[in-house]
Amino acid sequence: MSSEGFLNHLSADLAAKNRSLFDLIVLLLPNLIIPPEAFPAIIGALLILGFCVYTTVLPNYKTWAPLRIGLTIPAIYLFIDYGWSRAYPRETRAVHLGMGTTAFYGIMKLIEVCWVRELDDERPRWILKPRVHTQPESRNGSGDGKPKVPTVLPLPKDTWGRVIYTFDFLSTVRGASWFGDRVWDFAPSYIYNYSRSDRLYFVLFNVIFLLLQYLAADLFDVYVKSLHWDRTNGTPVTSLPVPLQITTVLMVGLQTILALTISTTSFATIAVSLGSNPSSWVPILPNFPFAAPTIQEFWSTYWHHIFRRVWRRVATGIVWLVPASLKTNPTAVRVLRHIAVFFLSSALHASILAGIPPKLADPMPRSLLGVDAGTFKFFFTQPLGLVLESILVFPLTEGFEPYTRAELRRTFGWIWFLFTGRYWCDAWIGYGLFEPIEIPISISPIRGVLYGQWVF
Repeated sequence: MSSEGFLNHLSADLAAKNRSLFDLIVLLLPNLIIPPEAFPAIIGALLILGFCVYTTVLPNYKTWAPLRIGLTIPAIYLFIDYGWSRAYPRETRAVHLGMGTTAFYGIMKLIEVCWVRELDDERPRWILKPRVHTQPESRNGSGDGKPKVPTVLPLPKDTWGRVIYTFDFLSTVRGASWFGDRVWDFAPSYIYNYSRSDRLYFVLFNVIFLLLQYLAADLFDVYVKSLHWDRTNGTPVTSLPVPLQITTVLMVGLQTILALTISTTSFATIAVSLGSNPSSWVPILPNFPFAAPTIQEFWSTYWHHIFRRVWRRVATGIVWLVPASLKTNPTAVRVLRHIAVFFLSSALHASILAGIPPKLADPMPRSLLGVDAGTFKFFFTQPLGLVLESILVFPLTEGFEPYTRAELRRTFGWIWFLFTGRYWCDAWIGYGLFEPIEIPISISPIRGVLYGQWVF
């Protein structure tokens, strides 16, 4: 089909659905549309959180601690209202998930700022990137890690500096900064080492990358919507034949990756086009997750680090509550941290799925505390996989040559994720995330070519 024919079909679909050009631009990422009625709740919660962060860099920040702790109550209420209130019109399950995820993250950040910091007095600092304009450019930030003694910038002393500090900290989830010459001290090494200076190349590369991602997401969406999913028994995936179970786990994994990369690539392209520093926009995934050599490497290096900071900080607070005798044992502390992190991750995913209204979730059974069991099965088996990998797989493969050892460990990781990933797929598909009403993208070239349906 010619470009003129494509545009004619697209225009006809837009006219038939009574959509304007502005609607089309907005609906390129339909699952990011937030109902305006929810704005007061999220704005209020973020203002309270921002105020709490601001007080942590005041000279007398300790005297503000009781107020910070007290303000967590209304802020948590506002986050809960934003994420799970039934009063806001949300057309799809994915919008429910997105708003619930934002709310849960906000609550965790509140706990980290207002509660956990009172235990260890940790206040994040900016650190300068070394040779930011001279080191070789890299897409994934590979190379040497942080220097032994990084340049740590002092906490701001004036009002405007504290406002900038607060905004930069609130808007980062992985440690990147709006300032291209620095990162936060909790940023992983791939963010610390990431550098880009060519704005035009960055924008053009990401536009092409975005188009490829968009086509891949369209292809996967057409495939999964062509299948019938039985959601009446609570196990729509684990009850399938094994080949279909494996295919489904891969599809859910790939769609999750694309959901992350499409949105972040879009924001990065727009921001850099408007003047933001390219070095501030680090790819959401440092490596392709399916290439992870071990389970440990997958969770620590290959998967996204969106929740890494808040999970670790809240886990610090949980570990602080254990008996002093256990705190002196590094292995016990590490195991407790892992359990705490996966418990929090399980709570996040269970809570956002539970937030899907019954009218959208039915006929999915909710067997455990109002949520499905698949979420807990997946996340609570990951610590077991890490333990088995450490005490069995690593010792048993140590004697092999490097290539064979690496592939055997990678094979175990693949088997483990394919087996346990079925439980998460039960939850994901059981709650209707593959139903026709769910629209990850609104312009569908593949549906247009196959069925003449260019716009949802």
